[in-house]
Amino acid sequence: MFRRAWHFLKQFDTSLWVLISGWFVAAMGFAASIPFISIYFHAELGLSPSEIGLFFGAQAIVRSIFQAIGGEMSDRISRRWMLIHSQTFRAFSFLMLGVAVQFNWGFWWVSVMFTVQSILGSIFMPAVNALVADLLPPEKRLDGYAVARSATNLGWAVGPAFGGFMAKASYPMLFYFSAILTLGSAVIFRRFLKVPAMAAREDRFHFRDLLAIREDKHIARHAVLTLLLYLVVAQLIAPFSVYTVEMVGISEGQLGLLFTLNGLLVALLQVPVTRMLAHARFTTQLAWGSVLYFIGYGILGFISHFEYFVMAIFIVTLGEAVMSPPGLTLTSRLAPPGRMGRYMGIRGFAETAGWSLGPLYGGLILDNLGHRPEIAWIVISSLALVAGAGYFRFGKTLPHQYNIKE
Repeated sequence: MFRRAWHFLKQFDTSLWVLISGWFVAAMGFAASIPFISIYFHAELGLSPSEIGLFFGAQAIVRSIFQAIGGEMSDRISRRWMLIHSQTFRAFSFLMLGVAVQFNWGFWWVSVMFTVQSILGSIFMPAVNALVADLLPPEKRLDGYAVARSATNLGWAVGPAFGGFMAKASYPMLFYFSAILTLGSAVIFRRFLKVPAMAAREDRFHFRDLLAIREDKHIARHAVLTLLLYLVVAQLIAPFSVYTVEMVGISEGQLGLLFTLNGLLVALLQVPVTRMLAHARFTTQLAWGSVLYFIGYGILGFISHFEYFVMAIFIVTLGEAVMSPPGLTLTSRLAPPGRMGRYMGIRGFAETAGWSLGPLYGGLILDNLGHRPEIAWIVISSLALVAGAGYFRFGKTLPHQYNIKE
């Protein structure tokens, strides 16, 4: 078994492992603090779940636009340069976020610094996703994205474990820790990452380029379904955190353990699940992943003990492992030559919009149906079921060559 695993892993170039290492450190830095920001808003600043959701929703337009702009930029300038500089400035924004919390500068300063780091993260993501495709031939991209997700989710596992411990003592320490790790990822990219040269593009950037989604009905449909799915996926950051800690009553340490479990499970399951489903159509994998999200979040209103939340996180995480690599791989297969960054940006636009609007969507439902959590969570998770049905139908019309691993 170990020999097969080693043979599988050694097929990837050193540059991919450097990229994944930096991405792992970046994910650990992000995950150490961000899951706890909603609890800080609720417990320290007195915001309601819907107000917290409105805060995340207010970033939706800005973050989504910068995700698409980041995709266009990564087709036109060095992706390595984008990784280095986005992470360097993001580290500074985490530092200032910690200062704002430590010296009680208030909600507006905290929200500004949080939004800045979100924008920089939105620029980072399409560049790093496109680089995975740059470094691998088409037939290895599905496996490459699976390995990358395993590593980054290991960062998601380690980060909240530290974050849950530090949140008990000091919220500012969360953000200082994130700043150090984020800067560390920039150093890794600068010192060790070697990437292939990009063909220069002479055409200038225009905002109308972002409307390329109209030219390709397949990426348009993929983006719409991605948005619906990620409105549910996004419940993990704010509504789930506030619901479990402030409404059900588990501790912040237990919440950190749930996030750690999520990251560890993806790290352990991602590659085996991806290889097991390697011959399934991408849309089929996306559909069943969506159904698992519906089940995992749908049962939250019926449970109240920590061990049952562990079960729910396991189901959600299995859905994540099933749907994430094929979502990225399908995007890379749909992208025409020279437009990888643009298409990653379009999908990233939809994903980021889901992550940003999802907390508002869930927060409003919890505020109005929080006294009936079983109904609230069924309503919240129902969009994942809609996305699943949409991907099943999408698979019937998508040309075969886009929908399978080569």
